[in-house]
Amino acid sequence: MRKHPERYVAAVLPELRFEDEQFNIVLSAQFLFRYSDRLDYEFHKNTVHELLRVASEEVRIFPLTDLTGTRYDLLDRLILELEAEGLRVTEAKVPYEFMRNGNSLLSIRKM
Repeated sequence: MRKHPERYVAAVLPELRFEDEQFNIVLSAQFLFRYSDRLDYEFHKNTVHELLRVASEEVRIFPLTDLTGTRYDLLDRLILELEAEGLRVTEAKVPYEFMRNGNSLLSIRKM
């Protein structure tokens, strides 16, 4: 960031200052579900929809756990709602485990 500050844009979710479908893939890493004790379900749902708005193909979220290593307790509800909207949602184990149980990735693809 110090070397190339022009490559970084400050933003506060759940609103981003990017155009619709400005990016092919959007990655949310080390944030979204980590603070589920402080951020409610509506924040998570609104943030996922905002990430989908700026992505033309796919959103990836990693990890799917909170700071204690517990899987986000409303993730199944969120997945069902996204699938009901016509999105293809998959949860996959990845070879990288950042912390205990932090080795799953959520992929949300537009169809």
